[in-house]
Amino acid sequence: MKNPMNRRSIDALLDPRSIAVLGASDRPGSIGDIILGSLRKCGFAGDVWPINPRYKEIHGFSCYEHISQIPGAPDVVAICTRGDTAPAHLKDILAVGGRSAVIYDGGFSESGDEGAARQREITLFCRDNDIALCGPNCMGTINVHSGATTYKLPLLDTARLRGNVGLISQSGSITIGLLGDTRRFGFSTVVSTGNEAGLKAADYVDALIDDERTGVIALFIETARDPARFRAALERAANADKPVVVLKVGRSARAEQAVKSHTGGLAGESRIFSEMLRKVAAIEVADIDEMTEVLAALQVRKRPAGRRIAAVTGSGGQAELVLDIAEAHAVDLPPLSAASRAEAESVIGHLTGDGNPMDAWGNGDVARNLPHAFSVLDRDPNYDVIVLCNENIDNAPIGRSEAVMKLFCVSAQASSKPHFALNMRPGLMHSGNLELLREAGAGMLGGARQGLGAIDRVAVFEQARRRAKAEMSSIESISLPGTGTGRTINEYDSKQILARYGLQVGDEMLVQTPEQAVAFANSIGWPVVLKVASDDMPHKTEVGAVKLGLKSEADLTTAFTELAGTVAKIKPKSLRGYLVQPMVSSGVEVFIGLRRDPEWGMTILFGVGGVLIELIRESAMRLLPVSADDIDRMLRETRAWQLLSGVRGQPPADIEALAACMAAVARFGLAAGDSLAELDLNPIKVLPRGQGCRVLDALIVTS
Repeated sequence: MKNPMNRRSIDALLDPRSIAVLGASDRPGSIGDIILGSLRKCGFAGDVWPINPRYKEIHGFSCYEHISQIPGAPDVVAICTRGDTAPAHLKDILAVGGRSAVIYDGGFSESGDEGAARQREITLFCRDNDIALCGPNCMGTINVHSGATTYKLPLLDTARLRGNVGLISQSGSITIGLLGDTRRFGFSTVVSTGNEAGLKAADYVDALIDDERTGVIALFIETARDPARFRAALERAANADKPVVVLKVGRSARAEQAVKSHTGGLAGESRIFSEMLRKVAAIEVADIDEMTEVLAALQVRKRPAGRRIAAVTGSGGQAELVLDIAEAHAVDLPPLSAASRAEAESVIGHLTGDGNPMDAWGNGDVARNLPHAFSVLDRDPNYDVIVLCNENIDNAPIGRSEAVMKLFCVSAQASSKPHFALNMRPGLMHSGNLELLREAGAGMLGGARQGLGAIDRVAVFEQARRRAKAEMSSIESISLPGTGTGRTINEYDSKQILARYGLQVGDEMLVQTPEQAVAFANSIGWPVVLKVASDDMPHKTEVGAVKLGLKSEADLTTAFTELAGTVAKIKPKSLRGYLVQPMVSSGVEVFIGLRRDPEWGMTILFGVGGVLIELIRESAMRLLPVSADDIDRMLRETRAWQLLSGVRGQPPADIEALAACMAAVARFGLAAGDSLAELDLNPIKVLPRGQGCRVLDALIVTS
């Protein structure tokens, strides 16, 4: 079986030197007419070969009766005919040495069994013959710099389209919308991927990483086909310092159903997808507004070294609005230091609030105040980014926007910190100011929420990209034992396996007789717990296989007899014995789990445990491997943190021991690999600080 992506073929698709248009026409509005008209208008310098026996010439290009008559092997063939003709046309393309194709028509996997069978046919043919296929059910491709286009909408001005953003979209309409506004950034390559019967999003990402004209990759995705390669491509992009901005749709139940009917894909589980993006340092956005502002924020000459933003405003009310928005969206605006405040007030006059945002109107001498404000913030080591909140719009009937912007641009050119002009409302642009900012290496953003969020997302990307990757210690690979009766491993054996990776199991003993149980209970102290240890009883409480709070030898002996009766009634195929443990009443109950996602791999989960797990139903989640910082953030993300920190006079819990427990679970998950389906540690009792934690129950489920 051949590689699903031949690089020569995908290069031929995205940067062709020759284009054949099969089913060409001069009928206004037809795909062939549009493509040929765009190629002529864009001045494409390569060969163009329309194919249609009814024409001698279209748009000044000589037309051919059949693809076999064209004078060379086409890099790409635009198939402008019905979808059901595609299989035959692909065979003709192969016969003349064609290396790639675009299929626009629908009627494939999104339309039922017959269409799905047709899509499988073209997928296998293109894969086995190294034909790079874009589509079907797509808009096509544009190489903006060369003017090569197979895009099925007219290109009116490629000069205005040109820029450094590589756009990959599984939606044609989203592509159209983003291409409609190039005031702050333009595009290098545009791909509408459609059903992705041939090339997948990962293939296009890989190709754009190596494209020197692409500095940023924008990705609109409904479903990630071939998840392993998709993740690998995003990791390679981060390593190559090419930010990938991802907008994933299909998160709601209704949207997921729309995805299935639209492209024939599966939306997948959004939460784990978001975690995967965080892991590979991709930039996730929630809507088109956010994507647009992040793409604009990535155009500045210098990227943020950190997330600490300093804002300059022209009024106290505007400063208060920025503070409200920043707090609501976890944007970091640290207060002005005492030294910087004193320096600023020596020129500007009294500053309101804590000085950030800095109301630089002050005594009204804006020409003096603004440069001084920018200078103070530039020298202050507590800030990574400088933002000027200043409305901009063409043909505004009032204001002094250009004069203010020139002062800001002087600061931007001299500073080592990125500068952004922030319009408080989305969509406002002043074309003259845009040019000033572009020349100064600064950026313009629209909307206080969207703009501040965009700066923060870019800063997070920079931190993730620069963060030294902790080298994973040598991990022993294990194969989990088969139980012979199912896929679960009883509590005792689960804990023994986990102990090899550093999990502190605590005092407990597997016994076979009531005498052994009593002797051990006397050695550890009363009260105790008695449980059945069997692979066939994963949920012991539900079948009456647990006895709690046993305070005496008589209680324990009676409980042992009762559990033996339960075992005789249930008749499990495997019985390891009976587990005696100390009864732990105090402490905060939490859970730690491992779950294998079929697409993205092993995840670790944490949250409130015990009987509250079903009631609260919240958890923090990360993909393995995890760092100490990941674990710390997980502990703080759920309501368990409030309990662990000490509430209603309770002492703080042993968070350090809990973090060590999570690290041990993570090591085990990495080592177990594909042999593990899931792990549940619930409940775990986290005792007061310095006293550790106790795993009260454990269950391993093998793959």
